[in-house]
Amino acid sequence: MIYLTNDALDQAVYFDLRKREPRRKSGGVEEYFYGLLGNGVSEVRVTVRHWRDCLEMAFGNGELFSFVEERTIRRMLAEVVRGLAPATRTS
Repeated sequence: MIYLTNDALDQAVYFDLRKREPRRKSGGVEEYFYGLLGNGVSEVRVTVRHWRDCLEMAFGNGELFSFVEERTIRRMLAEVVRGLAPATRTS
């Protein structure tokens, strides 16, 4: 479980990584991260796809984003995923 920030009610917002799935593609490794974002009151599922320098995030339904801004969570989660993903090589 990775702490990200506090929400409007001063509760911790966390990312709980449940599964990490690397997939080989020509030119590198595409990684999928599956987990939960939550604050103790509400949780939403999240899938993050990391390929080279691109990130794609898909969030499930939930009330979490009424407590914290989605843009803030996207930025912080991107930093976490880039830290977890292996460095990509450029030739």
